[in-house]
Amino acid sequence: MRSTLFLFTAALASALVLTVASAGPAVAQQGIIRGTVTSTDGTPLRSASVAIVGTARDVRTDEQGRYELSVPPGTHTVRARLIGYEAAGRQVTIAAGATVTVDFQLATGALLIDAVVIVGSRTTRTATETPVPVDVIPAAQIRESGATEVNQILHVAAPSFNASYQTISDGTDHVNPASLRGLGPDQVLVLVNGKRRHKSALLHVNGTFGRGTVGVDLNAIPPAAIERIEVLRDGAAAQYGSDAIAGVINIVLKEQTGEVEINSQAGVTGEGDGEQVRTDVNFGFPIGGDGFLNVTAEYLDIGRTDRSDPWQGDIFPGISGTTETDAELAARGLTRQDFSMKTGQGSTTAGMVFFNGSLPLTGNSDFYASGGISHRNGEATGFYRLPDSEARVVPEIFPNGFLPQIHTQVFDGSFTAGARGTTRGWDLDLSVTHGRSSFQFNIENSNNASMGTSSPTTFDAGRLNFQQSVGNFDAVRLIDTKGALRSLSFVAGGEFRVENYRIDAGEEASYILGNGGDIPGVDFDTTSSGSPKAPGSQVFPGFQPANEVNRYRNSISVYGGFEIQATDEFLVDVGGRFASFSDFGERLTGKLATRYEVTPGFALRGAVSTGFRAPSLHQAWFNNVSIQFLIDPATGGLEPSRVLTSNNQSRVTKAFGVPDLKEETSVNVSAGFTARPTSNFSITADFYFVKIDDRIVLTSRFSDGDPTVAQILAPFQRDGVSTAQFFANAVDTETKGLDIVANYTTPLGLGTLTLTGAANFSDTKVTATNVPSTMQAIFAGSGFDVETTLFNREEENRLETALPRQKGSVSARYAVDRFTIGWRANYYGKIFYRPTDIDNDETFSAKTLFDLDVSYEVTSGVRLTVGANNLFNTFPDPHTKDSNLSCGVATCDGMGRFRYSRRVTQFGMNGGFYYGRISLTL
Repeated sequence: MRSTLFLFTAALASALVLTVASAGPAVAQQGIIRGTVTSTDGTPLRSASVAIVGTARDVRTDEQGRYELSVPPGTHTVRARLIGYEAAGRQVTIAAGATVTVDFQLATGALLIDAVVIVGSRTTRTATETPVPVDVIPAAQIRESGATEVNQILHVAAPSFNASYQTISDGTDHVNPASLRGLGPDQVLVLVNGKRRHKSALLHVNGTFGRGTVGVDLNAIPPAAIERIEVLRDGAAAQYGSDAIAGVINIVLKEQTGEVEINSQAGVTGEGDGEQVRTDVNFGFPIGGDGFLNVTAEYLDIGRTDRSDPWQGDIFPGISGTTETDAELAARGLTRQDFSMKTGQGSTTAGMVFFNGSLPLTGNSDFYASGGISHRNGEATGFYRLPDSEARVVPEIFPNGFLPQIHTQVFDGSFTAGARGTTRGWDLDLSVTHGRSSFQFNIENSNNASMGTSSPTTFDAGRLNFQQSVGNFDAVRLIDTKGALRSLSFVAGGEFRVENYRIDAGEEASYILGNGGDIPGVDFDTTSSGSPKAPGSQVFPGFQPANEVNRYRNSISVYGGFEIQATDEFLVDVGGRFASFSDFGERLTGKLATRYEVTPGFALRGAVSTGFRAPSLHQAWFNNVSIQFLIDPATGGLEPSRVLTSNNQSRVTKAFGVPDLKEETSVNVSAGFTARPTSNFSITADFYFVKIDDRIVLTSRFSDGDPTVAQILAPFQRDGVSTAQFFANAVDTETKGLDIVANYTTPLGLGTLTLTGAANFSDTKVTATNVPSTMQAIFAGSGFDVETTLFNREEENRLETALPRQKGSVSARYAVDRFTIGWRANYYGKIFYRPTDIDNDETFSAKTLFDLDVSYEVTSGVRLTVGANNLFNTFPDPHTKDSNLSCGVATCDGMGRFRYSRRVTQFGMNGGFYYGRISLTL
């Protein structure tokens, strides 16, 4: 590994030397380009971008519209851009030590695609100038969405992005698994201000989309702190490193100064629950001449929703039948509604503080820093433990059973510091980023049945922790080709990353059997048959000391490439990256992308790249015993099962023949066009194809109903474990799709009308199930269906059809004087539920949801808004199969604990959300 890394680093160093040599003698003195950017009526434009084409040099104008750039002597193209205005460019020739004044006047009418983006290129480019597709979601669109969390904002604003609230899924109730282009949460890289953000400590292990993956907790970032969100929809592992198979989401924090923005919003669902209150404050102030500090604070409170129906089956021990049960309920002063599971969105109370700042160091460099912390308390529930569930309920404590609650404490913190500047013709950026996530499980309103009456009712069930530290160095050099090329930029850099994953055990009562822990022969409570009652806290047994891990790994990567603007019309971007991980090995990836402007306003673009994703530390080392409600093949009903998730290096995993995890590898191909027939209309369309080999998944469950499985699991029988699952490179997939985005803006009457349309069509197929040869040998001759058990049809369903294959939106926004009205239609294609029992298959039809918001500026700096997301309170199709409804009787009549599917989702099950907001600008 070291020799390979040495050779690649030497090659990169050689390229740097050759580049410096080709650039001619060192430049001892820079020139200065300064000026102002105003609108055509002379109004100074704050936060306009002024950049040198072919470099990473990009500055923002101050409150007076002023800017200053340090550049090497020679001829340069300077461009000024601001969202909502037409871009302008000038060619400037400057001598060493000279100062040139270049002023810009920008006309109104430009589209969002004219925004300068960070992702997609190492040099400054707009969204349409990059050879790969990039969506830009500005602060105004974020605010106008009406959603209170980043995941939900993106869910509406970007058709290629999917994320919905989950239910009855342990910690996943509080960290939404998200998808870009139909791929998994761990196959998209998230950046903040262009720097890698750490992943959540939570691994999704329950029965939702994203099972077996770990993603970034986007909801830990306050929307009020965001200037814009850039969504790069293309494989970018060769540019940005592991995880960027589906693309990159870059969150750019605000830089504004001189204003205080205050927003307060309150809303409720159409069913009268799920109340939400959000208050945020953003303010910024200048530091020195060109420095700034921008700070955001936010408070968010989200209430519970309940979309479940009352339990219709038996409830009390020794009492059977509807009439007898109803009589007992009446005698106890209860109703069946008291035994509802509260299936729906969990509650959250959150506080967040973020900052973004910069301080000039010299005329050519500046120091920058950003970061923030968030703390969220959440509450969700599991399956109701009915009083006739003898093995799981202590009747002396809970005579009517109990609805167990999972109370979570989610902490997220990050900090980035760095310096960037220009020296001797190089644009350099050196930074360090540290991030940490922790996820505490507290179980309340529960019991450890095996402890009997000595059981507590609240439990500390343990904590998950993840930390990441990243060092980055990036360099860009504009090479003088003496007129042979329009521009040639050399880009290079490296990254060093250290990660730590830790599991902390819970208190003893959260996992022990009886009152004596794991000591043989201890006394424990038993059922009437003499079997031990279930150990551990019900709904979520605590992490045991045997589950504790504290694992580190490091990785190092270097990259290099060229961005070649051969002519004004033809761009080529070529690059490669070498990465070496301490725990699995090394990988070399590459990318070739190009853009060709066929005629003014019409360009073709395409890219081909290889990529990879290293197995996360979570996937390699997570292990626990959990309670999961699985379908009993004998009865067809949901029954609790204690499931062992065994880490990749455990003796149990190896006994099943599962080999060491290795990296996923991918090939990405994209091709499309950008068209701009007029200055106020644009349309882009991009086809993509992604092939992923050795995809890491959490396998289906191996049950002790098979003799070979029972023999392997025998050492764990005392803990009641009957089922096991593992992480493995078990499948290959292919994803193909099409993205279409259109924008149009025009004066209408006394105001301006903006129309947007976007659609995503995506199709993922599992092309192979990879059964390890060692596993095949273990089960050879047993008659056991290894391939189906390794990855069954329900797991395949999660990858292929659990999310809509078609998703789109059409919106219109009209602004006149102080009045603004916005309308949006969101289309979600049909989805499918395909469990292991084919008789329970269901299809949920396509739906169109409508959003509306109206705002009015009452006086200068004061704006009132009322709005509705899902105006007509539309819900997904309900379950029709009794087994899926889960009601407790043979015929559910359309009512059950799961009126709507918790396994597959289009847009959640909350229904409409109606809100009001007041915004102040001081």
